[in-house]
Amino acid sequence: METTPHQRIRAETNRLAALAKRRAAAGSTADSPFPTDPWKLFKCRKLSAGGAGKAPPADGFLNRPGCLPESSKPECQLTDRFRIRLEICSPDSFSAAPEPVKGFAFPGEEECLWRLGDYLANVMPTHYTQSLVGGKAGVYKLRDYDAVLRCLRTVKTVDYEEIPWGTYNVIEKLSHSFVEGRWIPCRPEHLPSEMVNELIGTLPKKIVDALMPFQLDGVRFGLQRGGRCLIADEMGLGKTLQAIAIASCFMNEGSLLVVCPAILRFSWAEELERWFPCLPTDIHLVFCHRDNPLHLKKWPKIVVISYTMLHRLRNSMLEHDWGCLIVDESHHLRCSKKASEPEEIRAVLDVVMKVKRIVLLSGTPSLSRPFDIFHQINILWPGLLGKNKFDFAKTYCDLQFGHDSQGKVFKDFSKGVRLEELNVLLRQTVMIRRLKQHVLSNLPPKRRQIIRLLLKKSDVASAKAALRVCSANESIDETATDMSLEKLDQSNGN
Repeated sequence: METTPHQRIRAETNRLAALAKRRAAAGSTADSPFPTDPWKLFKCRKLSAGGAGKAPPADGFLNRPGCLPESSKPECQLTDRFRIRLEICSPDSFSAAPEPVKGFAFPGEEECLWRLGDYLANVMPTHYTQSLVGGKAGVYKLRDYDAVLRCLRTVKTVDYEEIPWGTYNVIEKLSHSFVEGRWIPCRPEHLPSEMVNELIGTLPKKIVDALMPFQLDGVRFGLQRGGRCLIADEMGLGKTLQAIAIASCFMNEGSLLVVCPAILRFSWAEELERWFPCLPTDIHLVFCHRDNPLHLKKWPKIVVISYTMLHRLRNSMLEHDWGCLIVDESHHLRCSKKASEPEEIRAVLDVVMKVKRIVLLSGTPSLSRPFDIFHQINILWPGLLGKNKFDFAKTYCDLQFGHDSQGKVFKDFSKGVRLEELNVLLRQTVMIRRLKQHVLSNLPPKRRQIIRLLLKKSDVASAKAALRVCSANESIDETATDMSLEKLDQSNGN
C-alpha cells in the first residue's frame, strides 16, 4: 500500500524531531561541567541483627556480589534488542523487517518500526508491506540501500542482516532495465533487443502464427538471455512450443539435443516433426546402444534421448559439439544432500558444460524445497547462487540438523529463507513463470472433442463378454443381498 500524504508529513515531522533531539543531546553534553560517566557511590549494606553474631564464611571474606544467595540477588531484566532483515522484495526495492534476537527482549513490531523510522530519519520509505513470514516491513528504494546501511551501522542496539552481495550486485545491474523499461544486456551471452528482433524475424511463419502473446514474450525472454533460460510456466501453457521456437533461432550453430524422460520421446518427436521444416529422417530417437548417433553415416540435426540413455552414451554425446540443448522436466536435476550427484544427473551436468544455448523446461522447478533448484540455475548462470550447492544453502536454506533411525546426524535443507528475494533474483535473471490465471485472456476457448475408435470384431466380442460377466456378478450380488434381507425379516418376526 502507498503512503498517504498524512503519513509522509508525519514521517517528516518525526525525522525533524529526531534530528533536534540529537542536537539537544549533543549540546547538553558539551555544556555539562561534570564528566558524562562520573564515579558512582554505593551505600554499604547494613548487617541484620540476627546475623550479627554469626561467624564469617570459611573463605574469610564477607558476602561478595558473586556469593549472594539466590533470594537476595536482584531480578535480571532482558535488554531490548532486535534485528533488521534487509531483503530484496521487487526489482527496484528492498524491505526492512524487524525480528527478535535470542536472549534479548523484543520491543514489539510497531515499536521496532517506530524506532527504525528514527534511525533512518534521512531515508524516506516508499510504503509498508506484509512480509512473507507474516510481519510488517518498511519498503525502500534499492538506490537508498547504501544510505540505510550507513544509518544502521551507527546504531549499537540494533543488529542487521545485509542483502547477499552477489544478489544485490546482480539485481542492481538489472534494475536499470526495469526502471528504464527497455532491455539492457549485462552479461556476455545476453543479446540486445535489435538482435532479438532479427532472430524472431527468422522464425518460420507457422511457428510465429501459432505463438500466443505470452508465449512470444517467453521466446523473447529466452533470446534476450542468449538462449539460456528456464521456462517454468504452469502445465498446459505451451512450454514445448516456446523451447522449439528458441532452438529454431540457433539451428545454424549446430545440432539440437533434447533430453527428456523416456516416456516423452515419441511426444517430442511428433512436436518436432510438426514445427520444424525438416524431414523426419533428420530427427533421431535413441532407445538403446545400437541407436548411438555415432553409428550413422551422417549426424542428424536433432537427437532425442532419455536421461538414462544419455548416461549410458555419455562419452559419445560429449564428443559432439551441440548447438542447442533442451532439457525437459528439468526438476529431475535436483540436488542431493551428498557431495556427489547420481550418475544420470552427472551426465547432464557434464554435457551442458560444452553447450552455449540451453533451455530448461519444468512446471515445478522446485518440487519441495529451494535446495532442489541449484543445479538448474547454475547450469544457466554459473555462480549466481553461490560457488556450490552448500554455499547456496547457507544463504537461502534454513539449515537444520536431524538424527536418522541409527542416530547419525544429517543436514536438513527442507526449509528456505529469503524466498521472496530468491524469487525476484530468478525472475530477473534466468526464469520466466506464468500461471493460467495470469494469461486467461490469451488462452483460446476450451474445446471438448469426442474421438470415435473403430474396433475389430474380436475386440467387440471381448468387450461384450466382459459386460456379460459384470452383469452376472451384479445379479449374484443382488440375489445374495435379497436372501440376507429375507433372513433378517424372519428373525425379527420370530
